[in-house]
Amino acid sequence: SKNIRLVPPFNEKDVDKYFAVFERTALSLKWPRDMWSLLLQSVLVDKAQEVYSSLSVDNSRDYVCVKSTVLRAYELVPEAYRQKFLHFRKFDSQTYVEFAWEKEALFDRWYASQGVKDFELLRALMIMEDFKNCLPERVATYLNRQKVTEVSKAAVLADEYVLTHETEFVGRSYSFGARP
Repeated sequence: SKNIRLVPPFNEKDVDKYFAVFERTALSLKWPRDMWSLLLQSVLVDKAQEVYSSLSVDNSRDYVCVKSTVLRAYELVPEAYRQKFLHFRKFDSQTYVEFAWEKEALFDRWYASQGVKDFELLRALMIMEDFKNCLPERVATYLNRQKVTEVSKAAVLADEYVLTHETEFVGRSYSFGARP
């Protein structure tokens, strides 16, 4: 019962940051990992509480499952993190130091959501992102839906897409760095 008072209040406006704070608190206080989902559920509200209550009893005991389900409910999946990172702009009220810190945090959430843990995976992620930015928007959207992570496979899928939708692409040329 004393642990429940130490659980940070749930923040629906910044769910991904909330989980980082919760996990840091749990680790610092050495809460047993099998108790995390029970402690977490004591502070969930609104949509998060709804998705938690929709889980099976076994899944509701699994912290990783609870966390991923709640994040999905708030649409905090890799593509959402990617969009947040790419489109985040400095607010007038922010200093450049604050802006840089937030931009770094958004990038960290994006690559972590992709399971990137080493340089090779980060390299692949960045090359894939740049590759998709050089494609017509329809082709890039198609690749996003395929959830392809290797640029060589993406290239094959892109060529196949263009061949099967040939009438849309005949006679067009595309410049690098800009989507038509």
